[in-house]
Amino acid sequence: MRNGSPIMLGSGRYIQCPGAIHQIGKEASYFGKKVLIVAGKTPWEKFGEAVSRSLKDCGIDYQVHPFKGYCSESNTNTIKEEAAKYGAELIIGIGGGRCLDTAKWAANLFGVRCITVPTSAATCAAYVTLCVMYDDTGSTLCSVFTDQEVAAAIVDTEIIAKDCPPRMFAAGIADALAKYPEVDFSMIYSTDWEKSVLPALALEVAKFNTQKYFASGLEALEDVRNGKATEVMEDILCTNIVLTGMVSALASGGKQLAIAHSFYDCVCTLFKPQRAKHLHGEIVSCGIAVQMGTNGYPEEQIEETVDFLKSIGTPTKLGDIGIEATDENLESIYGYVFSNMGISDADMQEKIKANFSRII
Repeated sequence: MRNGSPIMLGSGRYIQCPGAIHQIGKEASYFGKKVLIVAGKTPWEKFGEAVSRSLKDCGIDYQVHPFKGYCSESNTNTIKEEAAKYGAELIIGIGGGRCLDTAKWAANLFGVRCITVPTSAATCAAYVTLCVMYDDTGSTLCSVFTDQEVAAAIVDTEIIAKDCPPRMFAAGIADALAKYPEVDFSMIYSTDWEKSVLPALALEVAKFNTQKYFASGLEALEDVRNGKATEVMEDILCTNIVLTGMVSALASGGKQLAIAHSFYDCVCTLFKPQRAKHLHGEIVSCGIAVQMGTNGYPEEQIEETVDFLKSIGTPTKLGDIGIEATDENLESIYGYVFSNMGISDADMQEKIKANFSRII
């Protein structure tokens, strides 16, 4: 903020309602008449007809790029080249977090705007400028930020209620629950972070989100299991995407990511078979107790959080995600997390190691 960097708190427009997918044509028409769609195979098979109809009704031509893999340099450059060849004036991403990040970054590289259409509630990717970059094998490389905010995020509550697996909905809750202790940690220990009113507000929003999840997260998850788009479910969906995305933006994106998310990066890089079987939020879930313990939170508060995570079915132990707590594995995890977070202080390293015992 103080260095003149623009503040982008989320998508330019956010539409969340039953049947929202039918508004894609109208939203796209603000940016042009030729659209490149980046969509996962399953989402396009399920929702492509509705998207096509909406675009055609607004006189918009489109071309589809089937998404697979990761948000990588090769993937995004391929899409950029395809957009240039086609003459796309807008890119639309339809799918999960990696697909949306890929669409956002390809649009940024090509210099056009991006509309996101999430088909799950597992992350806040639909809303934020942050894109997580991987190599083509799935190892996490870095986070990058688009030059402009997402033009519009279109969230169809009927799609989420009926087609988003409850497991993904729960993973989104767990991912969001990591934000409060991670922002709190970063505000205390980070030495390269501008600590203004914005991250302070991020902490307050993250606290509100946590209270919201404890109050009605389990009920919302049950609604998703039953395929019902209730008001409770819609509120938690909005919390997963908008409010959690706002925390990310207020906390300068990657600056709020501490132990739990560094542990996720570690699993992506060092434990690929386990990563392949688990969602982003499920792996992050496993590291939340470590972060809370390192922060020095009361045991009662940590136990309440762990019990809640268990109630929604997300992992709380290394064994839950298929990682054996061998000395070799633990040392690999410690080394990666310390390096990723830039922690060289011996006392802090020992503190974090001690709190990893919570998930063994």
